[in-house]
Formats: sequence, structure tokens, C-alpha cells
Amino acid sequence: MKKITVLGIKFTDEQKKRLSALGTVKHFPSPSTSDEFLKLVKNADIICSDGSFLLENLSKLKNVFVTYPYIELGVFNSEDLKKNGVFVANAQGSNKDAIVEWVMFMVLLLFREFSSMVRVNDSFQIELRESLVGKRVLIVGRGNIGTKIGELCEGFGMNVDFFERRDNLQSKSRNVDLIINALSSNSSSKNLLNEKFFMSLKKGVYFVTFVRHYTFDIDGLIKAIKAGIVKNAAIDCDPEAPGDTTNNFYKKALTNKNILVTPHIAFSTKQANMNGKEFVVQNVEAYVSGHPKNVLVKN
Repeated sequence: MKKITVLGIKFTDEQKKRLSALGTVKHFPSPSTSDEFLKLVKNADIICSDGSFLLENLSKLKNVFVTYPYIELGVFNSEDLKKNGVFVANAQGSNKDAIVEWVMFMVLLLFREFSSMVRVNDSFQIELRESLVGKRVLIVGRGNIGTKIGELCEGFGMNVDFFERRDNLQSKSRNVDLIINALSSNSSSKNLLNEKFFMSLKKGVYFVTFVRHYTFDIDGLIKAIKAGIVKNAAIDCDPEAPGDTTNNFYKKALTNKNILVTPHIAFSTKQANMNGKEFVVQNVEAYVSGHPKNVLVKN
């Protein structure tokens, strides 16, 4: 029987029963330090982690299957882990709908500027805003989430294009009205959207991102906003702690009034939470059966 260690994930009774059928299961709260993490997972064959202190300790693990209830963990080399017998599986697509909803809400806020006209007390002169119809959008990254965003943008009558590996980013982004950052974190995406990128865009472009700031330069974005190149932006502060408004990245984004910023909440729906936990259980079931799924290949 496999030794399964669960860290910080609150499974349903039915899910706990399914895990117990696969091996000996030990449940622990989220570790508070790296040392505690390593102590709790010692001798485990399978780790079900909420992500606390997971990324920084992957390289210290050996001969273990690891899974967690969301999509992006961060940058690691899966080939190096494989040499140590370590395989990592995510919950691919579990929070897709929640994030896509956040993106489309922000896109509408940026173009239509609804927020300033909600619950007003004084009469005001109507200003005509921009419709999404006919606007050109470049989605940087064509995974599950990027693809779904593209479908909804098309539903709003937008002209959709995607940037994928080996495409020319500068030529793809030259004349677009909106850029949506849907990049995953890997060696090729690090700071891909840098100051040079933002300063090269068409004047008046909008920028939306829900992914880790590993992929873009916040200082370069703010510089482009101040220069009048990027009109407005929307940022969800991944990977900072959900709801945390005290971290430096959130505070920096908050200093610019042209940035709509949220404290890592794009994923936060009841459905996404349930989906993530179910994916973890299914990943363990698939691994034990000899047919692992959602195993990440990263560098």
C-alpha cells in the first residue's frame, strides 16, 4: 500500500474514502516552514499538497509523486526531478472558468469604464466609451485558459490572435488594442513582456494579466502607462497570498491609478476549489493505477 501524505487540503469525506482505498493516508495542516514540510513528507510515496513550501523543496524530494489543487506552481525543471524519481501533477483546467470570468470582467471594465458610473449620486454628462466589437486582441499563450478567453472574446465580436512559442512577439503585438497575458511560468517566458515590449506597443493599448509576474515587468508596464502608451491595465497579483494587500508587488501596482489590481483572487470560486481537490484525488488514482495524468513537463 502507498503512503499518502496530505498537507493542508480539506478533502470531502467521499474523497478521503477514495484516498484511503489507495493506501495509508496521513492528514496534516499546511506546514509553516520548509523544515516542517520536509519532516511531514519524509518516507511518503505520494504527496497531496496545498502548495505551501512545495516549490522550493521539490529538488530535495526523491521517489515520490506530488500533486496539488491548482494550475501554476512556478518554475522548475521536470527532467531534473525525474532523475530523482519525482513527478509533479497539477489540476490542469480546474480554475479555468473562474479565471476566464475575471479576465472578461476586467476587459469590460477597461473598455467601458463602468465602475465610475455605478451607484452615483449626482447627475453627469454621458461620455461615449469603447465597445469590444471589432477590437484586436492578442492573447499571449494558448493553453486551456488562453483558448477559452479567445472563444469569449470572439463572442464579443473581437478579432482574436494568439502568440505562441517561436512566433514574433513584436510583429504580433504591433497594432493590437488589447493584450491578455496567459503565459505559463518556464524558462522561455521569464520577463518576456519586458519594458522594451511595453514601450513598443501602439498608443492606447490595454493590458490584462492574471499570471505570475515572473512573466512581465511591472516597472516597464508602469513606465509605458506614464508615457501614455498603455492606457489602462488590470492585474491579479499571482503568486502573492490570496487576499494579501501588504506585499510589495500589490502596493507597487496600486500606486498607479490606471491599474485595476486585485490581490490574487481571480481563481477564487467555490467551484474552482472543489474542482481542484477532485483533480488531486483523480491524479492519485491515476498514478496508483499505473496511468498517471496531468504530469508536468517544464524547464
